[in-house]
Amino acid sequence: MDNGPSKLVAGALNLCLVLPAVVMLYAVIAAPVASAEADCDVPASNPPGIDQYFEETSVDSGGFWGWGDDMDSLRSLDRDFSTDMTVYNDSANAIGMELVPGYQYTFCVYLSPDSQSAPTMGAVGDVYLMDAVNWDRYVSSYEFREEGELGSALEDLPVEWRDMVMWLPFRDVHYYEDVSSQVFSVAIDSTGSAWSSTPWFGGGDPKYYLVVDGWDNERGSDRKAAGGVMNVEVLVDVEERTTLPVFIAYVLIAALPIACIVGPLVIHSRYMSAGLGDEEDLRQVPYLEKESDERSGED
Repeated sequence: MDNGPSKLVAGALNLCLVLPAVVMLYAVIAAPVASAEADCDVPASNPPGIDQYFEETSVDSGGFWGWGDDMDSLRSLDRDFSTDMTVYNDSANAIGMELVPGYQYTFCVYLSPDSQSAPTMGAVGDVYLMDAVNWDRYVSSYEFREEGELGSALEDLPVEWRDMVMWLPFRDVHYYEDVSSQVFSVAIDSTGSAWSSTPWFGGGDPKYYLVVDGWDNERGSDRKAAGGVMNVEVLVDVEERTTLPVFIAYVLIAALPIACIVGPLVIHSRYMSAGLGDEEDLRQVPYLEKESDERSGED
């Protein structure tokens, strides 16, 4: 009997069971893991034309909803760079960049006191990474920080609705408060979403801001105003990263249910066909009563 189709089905079933484990193992080994213990291996001097890849801005000059900046002309960040900023008391500076999939970005931020106007509370501040929409909200909260009506209006909003109007760090995790230095890494997974055409939600917008905060913002865990000027050195290390194709996610999700459906079908099919075969292979089993009668006749 030809076992070709059965072997093919069995091989496909085994592949469905083994492939997810192989893919996950490859992802763990090949894909880099974002880590706060990373380091920035950045050249001492920036390459020519690096000003096309980032732009420094401030809450005092950035403008509300992005007015006044030139972020649309920036190129996707695919190379290392370093820069120095000056953060004045009760203010904040930011570096605008276009972060895209396929790269891992490691940020090293170092704060130091200015020799002419040293901060009374030390060179300690807050570091945030946020997307363009939340940067707009951040600037808005800075511009209205003296307005008591804004704070009371936010307090009246239900907790589940405050995220619609308050600024949030990227992925809710990239906030580093009350620090004098900070190193962290991030990788962008995609460039679009179902809200890509809606600027309010920021879907598909590749613009991100690395913010060094020197004022008392609306977060309760942030550092208060520094009381002086801080000098900030920023190093950005860009590395290509290994990314898995999008369809791998569908394979991982669908493999187990498919295996649970196909497996019993294959086992049942093989069980039902185990007793089938050519007629020439069939053997007749002697009837016991007839055999006993023959023996008694001989006696």
